[in-house]
Amino acid sequence: MKYSKEERLEIGRQIYTGLLTQNQAAEKYEIDPYTARSYMRFYKEINNLPARSDGRDELDAINRKKTIDYKDYDSLSKEELIDEIIKAKVEAERAKKGYIVKGGGQGKEFITLEDANLK
Repeated sequence: MKYSKEERLEIGRQIYTGLLTQNQAAEKYEIDPYTARSYMRFYKEINNLPARSDGRDELDAINRKKTIDYKDYDSLSKEELIDEIIKAKVEAERAKKGYIVKGGGQGKEFITLEDANLK
């Protein structure tokens, strides 16, 4: 079901002010919860409102900041880029197995991750 701009803003207002949760709005208006969230963000952007007090907007901002800055890789040679890719893959595989490595050589330290999913 498509909603007009005014209806989307009203749904977003209800979520932003806490009258409805995203899931409640999704059920009530027969939309996806992610669509409900986008309506809330749309309402917030149109009205230049600050982040909600529940901390979710701040978490979204933190996650957006974790993007890679590709400018750091512009000056690297092909071999250096390949080394960086290998390091990233090794680090990802270690994280999957539940540990990380600090240091190198004989001083290498294996640190177990507490929240690891060990299969």
